[in-house]
Amino acid sequence: MPAIMQWLVDWHAAHEQELRSRGISLTVQQPAPGTATRGRPKATAVSLALESDERLGKLFVWEQGSASLLFIDSRTEYTWQDEQVITSENDLPRVLAPLIDLLEGSADRG
Repeated sequence: MPAIMQWLVDWHAAHEQELRSRGISLTVQQPAPGTATRGRPKATAVSLALESDERLGKLFVWEQGSASLLFIDSRTEYTWQDEQVITSENDLPRVLAPLIDLLEGSADRG
């Protein structure tokens, strides 16, 4: 987890000013402590939250690199989800691009 957390922190630092200038606020959240229950391991996701007006985007990344993306537009009630795998810091721009497009309202919602 430390490497993935650092990748998100670094990406956040490198892109925060640019995204804020485009009207998107962003925060990185470390995993909350958890306990294993009923034979399942605790969830240890790092998350990145992006918000713009009535739109919310979230990226959750687990230890093994699996990533879930979620987008919600509360005005139009449009939602979008995707699953990706992050194996290196270089994967973040590719994985986050569709989420950022949705936050800016520029993605085709077919």
